[in-house]
Amino acid sequence: MASVEMENRATVSRTTCGWRRPELDRDAVRRYWRDVHSPAIARRAGVHWYRHSPFDAVDAQLFAPITGIERAAPANEQLMWQSDVAYLDEDAVAAFVASPDDPAVTALLLADIELIVDRSTTYRSVGDNARTWVDTTDGIPTGPVRHPTYGLFLRARSAEPAFRSALGDLARRWADRPGVRRLRLSLFDAPDPEAERRAGYPIRTHPVDQQYQAWIELVLDDRDVARALPVAGLAEHVSTLHAYPVPAVYTFVHDGRPTLIGLRGYPAQQAIAELGADHARDERLLEWMYGPAARRGQPAEVQRWAGQR
Repeated sequence: MASVEMENRATVSRTTCGWRRPELDRDAVRRYWRDVHSPAIARRAGVHWYRHSPFDAVDAQLFAPITGIERAAPANEQLMWQSDVAYLDEDAVAAFVASPDDPAVTALLLADIELIVDRSTTYRSVGDNARTWVDTTDGIPTGPVRHPTYGLFLRARSAEPAFRSALGDLARRWADRPGVRRLRLSLFDAPDPEAERRAGYPIRTHPVDQQYQAWIELVLDDRDVARALPVAGLAEHVSTLHAYPVPAVYTFVHDGRPTLIGLRGYPAQQAIAELGADHARDERLLEWMYGPAARRGQPAEVQRWAGQR
């Protein structure tokens, strides 16, 4: 449960999700985001942990029938990825926004959004509105998942206080169920495009009717576990539940420190693992190659490959 304690030290998270420009190849975009964009973001200051996940098409049959909740989604409105960045506090967020200290370099980083993104929204969660309830997965996820993993995105039917209370109760009940390996609930503040604009981000925010109010990260022993999870009364508070299968989870920063893929990239991690090149993971070599970025934060498993869910 050490990961639960580490994750819950964060008091601010920013979750960005959306879809690519339609003329771009899906797999090319996934590789670029994983192997080019994310290692660059991993070097920015202030990050407590940073994970990126591609999404497959919505699984409308994951749960038992739930009358009154929309579970299907038009193909052209389905999310294709999620980037989740957590910070210890607001000072860390400010450090992130100010990094790199050269605005011209920041502009080069953010040019990736212009290159790839057709539409995306950044959701912010603060305090206990982002909480990991349980995690018995093994290691730091840095590749294809070992167990069925889903991103559940929800839209509210009831007023915000009732909606948030209902999802907190749901998370508590689900976290105690057999077969639930990991559950993290994020209750979103309303998106603030102007704040993103002030931070230098190109604005691609979804229309209000396409936005979500919460996200649950769910890892199960097997897919059938989902059909046994209690959902009674959920339709009173939730109008939409889109379950996105997650084929891979890439952790680029863990406990304040870039992982091996955050420093060297995922293809390098694969090559190192295939040949058993343990010396290529040595912290002394990584510090020589990457300097302060490799030493930043608290000790973490930067040398360990796999750790998939």
